[in-house]
Amino acid sequence: MARQPTRGHSRTGRPASTSLDEIVDVTLELGLEAFTVAAVAERLGIAEGTVYNYVRRREDLYSLAAARVVEQLDVRVDAEDWVGYVDEISRRVLDLAVRHPGLRTYFFWGPYQPSTVSIFETLIQGVQARLPYLTEDEAFVLISRPTILNLEYMDDAFMGPAAAWLRCALLTGLDALLRAGERPPTEGRSWRSLLRFADSTP
Repeated sequence: MARQPTRGHSRTGRPASTSLDEIVDVTLELGLEAFTVAAVAERLGIAEGTVYNYVRRREDLYSLAAARVVEQLDVRVDAEDWVGYVDEISRRVLDLAVRHPGLRTYFFWGPYQPSTVSIFETLIQGVQARLPYLTEDEAFVLISRPTILNLEYMDDAFMGPAAAWLRCALLTGLDALLRAGERPPTEGRSWRSLLRFADSTP
């Protein structure tokens, strides 16, 4: 479970030292969409250059903070079939993204931290537990596309209200294809090859 940010006050006057955990905490306090490295440093009472002792660039800090949020995702779903499982996960991911503006970009593009990739693996296993004949790559298609559809329309004034209906339609159609013996074509590509992985070494 991710640590929750607990300090919203200024850290002016503290010694000019910090930790990566503190830096990530402050990033989340300021918001994934709104934070700047300068603002993080100011809140901590340290030089901006000190932040760069822990991360190379803003994108790396964004990735670490977004991954902290994704770690809050409860992947335990009491659903017997894969449709119910994916539908509930999609709802939970959308809820996280709504509560943390800027998180959607991380789900779309990364760069992904190892903890996030581990969660993806768990979700794939959740689909496979309900459809054991599927490969990892086929299961990735089923867990990722309805979830991405939700996120795609979350800020769309016209399509947003229809997103849940579209997700249901997509899940219903995918289930019908599977029942007919048709599986997602993955052309031998690994789902991991689609991801952009983080390298946060300063």
